Amino acid sequence: MRQRPPKRKRIFIGAEGESERSLAGWLKRVCEEIGIHVHLDVRVCGGGDSLAVVEYSVKQYHKRSKQYGKYSSGLIFLDNDHIEEDKRNDRDPFAALTGEELNLIQLVPNLEGLLLRLHPGYENKVVSKQTVKRDLKKKWPEYKKPTSAEILGRRFELQSLQRVARKDVNIRQTLEILGLPVK
Repeated sequence: MRQRPPKRKRIFIGAEGESERSLAGWLKRVCEEIGIHVHLDVRVCGGGDSLAVVEYSVKQYHKRSKQYGKYSSGLIFLDNDHIEEDKRNDRDPFAALTGEELNLIQLVPNLEGLLLRLHPGYENKVVSKQTVKRDLKKKWPEYKKPTSAEILGRRFELQSLQRVARKDVNIRQTLEILGLPVK
């Protein structure tokens, strides 16, 4: 008798844009490479301020939970630099998460900052949103936004994430939710 493949853990991911979708796609590949079976249901908001992204994600999370069943967990990937600016404009994304089962994952200062910190020796580098793109281009001259999950997979590996997770609580939380070893 053939064994059934293990049931995949369903995880919701709200993505600010296509770059965050690629990040989720790469994370899925990392999981699969080490035998963790997950289904990442990625919903792309397509922009807007951080509150709009969170509100869209919350609606999608509830809608898709009703359609396809409960998720084991939920994440929303957001650039941190937008969050701080939006909070100053009374558009606090955390307020929309009150009572929700979603985890807001802040990419510090933004996705490009995370990509820079994934490079060996850069995991502790604190960069500003004003210089992050320039700093990333120095380390990764071919980088173009949005980059694909495939390109991320060729450039980085689980150990890259683990190094960053030692200093970044958001990346640590992401790895834990996905079931990836943090080390």
